[in-house]
Amino acid sequence: MKTFIITGIQMRNKGSQAMFLSLSYSLKSIYGECEVIGFANKYDSPEQYTFTLLPYDDFTRPVLKNGLYKLPFLASALTHVVGRLRKSDKWRNKITEMRKALQRADAILDASGYTLGSGWPKQSGRVLLDTIAIARRFNKKIILMPQSFGPFDWGEKDDAAFSDEVRKALTYPLIIYARETEGYKCLTSLGLSNVELSADMVIREKIFPRPSQISVNYRRDEENYPTQNSVGFIINKNVFRIGDPSVVIDLYAKILQKLIDNGEKVYVLTTSTADTDLVLQVLGKVKNGQEVRVISGEFSSPELMEIIARFKYVVASRYHSVVFAYRNGVPAVILGWASKYTDLAALFHQQDYVFDIRNPNSERIMVALEKMSANYEDEAELIKESLASVQATSVVLQATSALEDQGLPATITTHHQVISARGNGQASAMTV
Repeated sequence: MKTFIITGIQMRNKGSQAMFLSLSYSLKSIYGECEVIGFANKYDSPEQYTFTLLPYDDFTRPVLKNGLYKLPFLASALTHVVGRLRKSDKWRNKITEMRKALQRADAILDASGYTLGSGWPKQSGRVLLDTIAIARRFNKKIILMPQSFGPFDWGEKDDAAFSDEVRKALTYPLIIYARETEGYKCLTSLGLSNVELSADMVIREKIFPRPSQISVNYRRDEENYPTQNSVGFIINKNVFRIGDPSVVIDLYAKILQKLIDNGEKVYVLTTSTADTDLVLQVLGKVKNGQEVRVISGEFSSPELMEIIARFKYVVASRYHSVVFAYRNGVPAVILGWASKYTDLAALFHQQDYVFDIRNPNSERIMVALEKMSANYEDEAELIKESLASVQATSVVLQATSALEDQGLPATITTHHQVISARGNGQASAMTV
């Protein structure tokens, strides 16, 4: 049986969770029975899931990277100390379990969303470089699945040295899939020849599990689901980090007011609990804000996909909330800041509905809202047609085929059925 390790993931961020699920279930659709292990940061109660998660964090990663597991007494002592300091036993016996998983793994597939680029501190990028170093140590093939890269202009003295470190590390992966043209150009400008362009896995792969497939004790909570043909509004706290916070709050409030005045039934959906306080701030600036319903809670990514599928369109700032919408033929007015938003919208011919939160033009956004309100059904059909084209090929199948070409044992099969959540939250069996 094949064994794959998926790195660069976490469960609290629902976009990251969705990338893990998309990759994991696509692998199972290709190979049938295979072992998929998530090396994950930031997750709660791993026993709630139907898959294996092991703690890949600032403690275990250096131990694995530097080979400290070869000194069992030291590794055990370090685990004990960290457990006492953090008041948690999550690391107990996990170093050994992770070492054994790495030893038997057929390959490592990294599903980071965006860590390597000046939108984040260099230390975030070094997490990915550590993962590559661990793959080298255990002599494992590694593929970086579709994610964002660059730009590489932190404006710091060691930029050149760090870029050289990045270049050397990135020569090791078998393939690097860049999610956007900007990232592709950044990587190839370093002289890398192992870079390919691919859309995000969650939008490109047909396979995606239902909520009941990933949770041990799943209970459907439809009381919190929106009514059909309502409008979804999704905030992102990172927008406040990128743009002027007061301007962003006023813009959000103005958009909500416009939707209310147009007679829309509006739901604010918090896809992350980190956004809850911002929702309250925005609603405090909206006249008749009590008319806006709020959907909040710790929903899984399959649940969020079902919820978003009920909207006729959304106004969204979180990247994967737009991905979830497009997967279900739901149009979006997008308030973003990075090329990942524009490249995603371009795949579905939705460029007219993307706005840069760093320099927002509220008049243009209001015009776009009116246009979307009038044309959302036509836009939905266009998105569905585009989705068929985007999903005509599978990046996971391409990646596994490349591994096979490198001598990965056993043969790919493509006849296994798994349940895929698509279209209005309904599930259907698909053959890949």
